[in-house]
Amino acid sequence: MTVCVNRGRGWIASLLLVLSANASAAILAEQAWIREVPPQSPVAAAFVALTNTGKSADHIVAMASPMAGRVEWHDMRHEHGRMEMTQRLRPELPAGITTQLAPMASHLMLLELKQPLRVGMKVPIFLTLASGKKLRVTAIVRASD
Repeated sequence: MTVCVNRGRGWIASLLLVLSANASAAILAEQAWIREVPPQSPVAAAFVALTNTGKSADHIVAMASPMAGRVEWHDMRHEHGRMEMTQRLRPELPAGITTQLAPMASHLMLLELKQPLRVGMKVPIFLTLASGKKLRVTAIVRASD
């Protein structure tokens, strides 16, 4: 199922789910986007709202994108007067909760970009869940504000 919604002023929300075994998804991905970075940048951050509509928690065990050498979940926090970023290896998605990945907070980091990301591009990101389900998220590259 694919849903694209134009939210005006450059906001584009994208939802694309592909489940390997079951069409009734427990994890929904909405409003996936990537902030445009300079063409020479080897990294970019992706943001998305992940909602676990199921009755039990799940967590991400693998992340990948054909546009990057690797994808990692990073958490940002303010520590000792500065922002610190740490990698989270098995991000949990609690039942009945929306986990919002946003600038200056948790986000997906696309590392070792294989090509420049241009405004309007659709970047696939694949999340593998502990439940065995696979989620395909399509993030739209947006202009920097």
